[in-house]
Amino acid sequence: MNKKLIALAVGSAIGALGASAAFAQDSSVSLSGNLNFNYGFYDNGGAGFTKGSGDTVGVEKTKYDNLANQESNWRITGEEKLANGMAAFFQCETSMDITGSGAANMCNRNSFIGMKGGFGSVNFGTYDTPAKRLSGMYDPFPISAAFGQGAQMFNATTTSGNSNASGNPIASSSSSFSRRQNALITYDMPSMNGFDAAFAFSAANEGSGQNSASTIQKPRMWSAMVNYTNGPLGLGLGYENHHNYNPLNKLDGTTTNTNAAYTGGDDTMLSLGAGYKVSDALRLSAIWNSMKYDKINAAGQSLSAKTYGLYADWNFSGPYRVRAGYSVQQSTSGSYNGMGTAANVQLGAWTGNAGAGQTGSQKIHTELINSLSKRTDVGLSYARIANDRFSNITIGTGSTNPNYGQTSTFMGMLIRHKF
Repeated sequence: MNKKLIALAVGSAIGALGASAAFAQDSSVSLSGNLNFNYGFYDNGGAGFTKGSGDTVGVEKTKYDNLANQESNWRITGEEKLANGMAAFFQCETSMDITGSGAANMCNRNSFIGMKGGFGSVNFGTYDTPAKRLSGMYDPFPISAAFGQGAQMFNATTTSGNSNASGNPIASSSSSFSRRQNALITYDMPSMNGFDAAFAFSAANEGSGQNSASTIQKPRMWSAMVNYTNGPLGLGLGYENHHNYNPLNKLDGTTTNTNAAYTGGDDTMLSLGAGYKVSDALRLSAIWNSMKYDKINAAGQSLSAKTYGLYADWNFSGPYRVRAGYSVQQSTSGSYNGMGTAANVQLGAWTGNAGAGQTGSQKIHTELINSLSKRTDVGLSYARIANDRFSNITIGTGSTNPNYGQTSTFMGMLIRHKF
């Protein structure tokens, strides 16, 4: 009897080990990442003019050299195959900065858990919105550092912050339309005949910190994109809606009422992208955005602006390639001008002056790259942003805002490595 029990136990153990081995073969975990850094010299312009009417001369800006992180990260990804062609997957992506300028929380970048199959994929967590992902298909440059166009093209770039009971916005910059959104539910459709599409919405987590006052609203974001690829041609359409975000989040239009309630409104962005691969070595692309802030404050004032970018990516000889871009933020329009008390007032990175004009900017950025291997690039880089009379858009991460009407430049080198 004992021998039979022992044999049964051994057989069960061998079966369990076999099942575990088979299970292990259907799952995988991997580590990867990117190290992207720029070193160079910033010139943030001259004295220019100070905030307000623009009549007061500012203080001369300092010229300096800077070592800047450019979205470096490491990530853990995993996938397990399930029955009926389905799979479960996850990703934990974390910022990595060898300059030691700041600690990063685990999974503070694109991090999620989800399921996929013939229906497409669904994930839950923190993720770039579909509209932001569309822009990445047609803009060959990173979104940050001296080549980034977050402030100029999308009125800042941001990662959502945690909600709390004080009623702060659900993101560190609620004016931004270049977002890595937390509490996001994303659906990606399966590719069909060259079409790819995605839709996402944010859970109203911040509602847990609100009370029953009639003026308080629950903020929510909707974002969608569709992209079509046919041979060398690519065309894309994106849309994003920020419901009850209120970019100022102040009932009185000031910066002091930090516990003010949301006051309603819908901010929107419509994006168009296009690209054409002229040859295996050359691709041309473009992005156009139209953004509108519907209800900035209790007075119901609005602000609108259009932006566009033109880009080229040319692998002209062996390991050598050049990337070039020209981007424009046109002057803002709308009624927003700081409750009528000042001529020029910021909303995010943009200036509102009730549509009086001269609030735009123009930027050029180039990279000359030598690919030492499939994973390591070095190169030289140059960027320049020219601000209109009442604009002070920064050239990018690592620099300070210039005075109004000033031009900022960056010249330096880059090194990038993938692992």
